Amino acid sequence: MNLRTTVNARLRNRPPLGARRSAALVGVATAGAVMVGVLSAGEPEAQAVAQTESMSVAQQLGITAESAPALDTDVVAPLEKLAASRSARDAEQTAAALNQMAAEQAEHDRRAAEEAARLAAEEAARVEAARAAEAARAAEAARAAEAARAAEAARAAEAARAAEAARAAEAARAAEAARAARAAAPAPRAAAPAPRAAARPAAPAAPSGSYQSYALQKLGGNSSQFSCLEKLWGKESGWNPNAQNPRSTAYGIAQFLDSTWAGTGIAKTSDGYRQIDAGLIYINNRFGSPCGAWSHSQAKGWY
Repeated sequence: MNLRTTVNARLRNRPPLGARRSAALVGVATAGAVMVGVLSAGEPEAQAVAQTESMSVAQQLGITAESAPALDTDVVAPLEKLAASRSARDAEQTAAALNQMAAEQAEHDRRAAEEAARLAAEEAARVEAARAAEAARAAEAARAAEAARAAEAARAAEAARAAEAARAAEAARAAEAARAARAAAPAPRAAAPAPRAAARPAAPAAPSGSYQSYALQKLGGNSSQFSCLEKLWGKESGWNPNAQNPRSTAYGIAQFLDSTWAGTGIAKTSDGYRQIDAGLIYINNRFGSPCGAWSHSQAKGWY
């Protein structure tokens, strides 16, 4: 309900025109009485007459003090409603402003949270990328190290093959030299014939000391290593190229098993010089030197 509606309602509810006219006349009479009282100040009789006359006029009009309408209520009530309506609008506007501020603060907080989440995600992605890069570098370093080790192993294997080829070539040259020396050496005296009953077939033996001399030559004249070798093969076969172990396939000066020959690159043979070549190859590969082989034989009983 607005102000116009309120005023119209109040106008419809006013007293009839006669009552309102009487109230107006009472007001005029009262004002006239007040004016008379002011003008005749100091004249009590005139004041009394005026009051009596004014009262008489009111009585003549049939208006009493109790029947005068409450003019203030008609005027104040619409104003009170107007003020209440304005207060309600102010309250609504204040509530709307507070709601707007709350919505803006919520939007600000949402954007701040989204920005913080974005920064956190970027930082996490950066850390993960750094970790992946570090892992990639480590893997690359490991691959490079593995490649370097493989290359080094290949070089070592190639060097070992070259050394083995050189030793084989040296052994071949030494064997050739030994054969040439045997061919140039004088033939040994024939041994006295043994009794027929004791005669056994045997492979021809080399001249006394020729196998040891050949071995010393193969050792480059190293007397200390030759001393170990002489003891080792003296224990194994007595330097007999035809010695055969009755309990195994061990044969010759070095007493090689059939499986041992394959590792030397020399086929099993009754040639004592080739047996020495094979024996020195095996000792060098397995123990490094004749003294190493002799120490192992003393400790284990075999080499």
